[in-house]
Amino acid sequence: MIILWHIGALVLIALVAWWFSGYDSKLTGENRREDLIRRIFRCGLTLFLVEVLFWLPPSVLLIPIFLGMLWAGCLAEFFSRGFRWLIDPEDKRQLDPKQNVRQLDLIAALIRSGRKTEAIQLCESLKVSGEVDIVTLETTLEFLGVKQERAKIPTPLAEAARLRALGKFTEAEQRLKSLLAKNPADADAAMMLMRLYAQDLRQPGKAHEILRALEKQPHVAASHVEFARRSIDEWSRAKPEKIEIAVLPESVGELLAQGFFGTAIERLEEQIETQPQDFDLWLKLAEVHAVRCKNFQRAEKIVQQMETGSSFSLQQIESARATLKAWRAAAAVRPA
Repeated sequence: MIILWHIGALVLIALVAWWFSGYDSKLTGENRREDLIRRIFRCGLTLFLVEVLFWLPPSVLLIPIFLGMLWAGCLAEFFSRGFRWLIDPEDKRQLDPKQNVRQLDLIAALIRSGRKTEAIQLCESLKVSGEVDIVTLETTLEFLGVKQERAKIPTPLAEAARLRALGKFTEAEQRLKSLLAKNPADADAAMMLMRLYAQDLRQPGKAHEILRALEKQPHVAASHVEFARRSIDEWSRAKPEKIEIAVLPESVGELLAQGFFGTAIERLEEQIETQPQDFDLWLKLAEVHAVRCKNFQRAEKIVQQMETGSSFSLQQIESARATLKAWRAAAAVRPA
């Protein structure tokens, strides 16, 4: 009876040890053979120490110390994962790449059927969940008559922009580098610093260094990086002396003609904010992103915003879609 109890205890200890050995932080998963040997060795040594403890009870003072040293790493990893799970549970839901589109389709259907209140409630809940682009949702809510508080530019970034506008490039550079030191993924600060290096200081090499650092950040969209790369080329391009003037043109057309694509986009967005029903302004904004900046992903989002709003007819939306398709086709046949 004692022998059976002893064997059963060893089997139970072996099973628990094998499960617990899976928390070894040095298990890579890349070399299964090495991982398996490591776990077998740890479990085998544990069973040996337990067996020594069984046959030599006086070793009770030493064996627990050896077992603690043997399993300290796994124990630490076990509690570390448990703590991370408590503060930030892992989302194991299967990724659905079309969920964003379906949610927008549902909002559009609610708007077309006159269920405005339900559409507003759905937009607000999606803003909280983060499942749909927040800019699209805010634009839709404004179309539905719900005023949105626009996020203001952080004071340090606004100050850096002011210094750059005054020609104080060294001071602006220090402000922007300070912002990036605190947050390397600050895309707005990185974009302004790249423009300062490429356009104002004529140092495109430094601008590309900032771009490479931004590209390494995990939460920066690939489209944003590609837009920045194309912008550096535009900013670095030599311009006639007459273009280097202190006051930028007021006309969007003149801004585009002189290569100030970023400013043209800002100007169009400001005009759209005051005239959200102007179809031509929306289409022009999509055109700048698609044709000038080669950022078709952003242009697609703009057309989606037009679709989710109630300001444009089905014919206008179809026209915008067809125009976007024509831009894509033209870019595909045009030499790089």
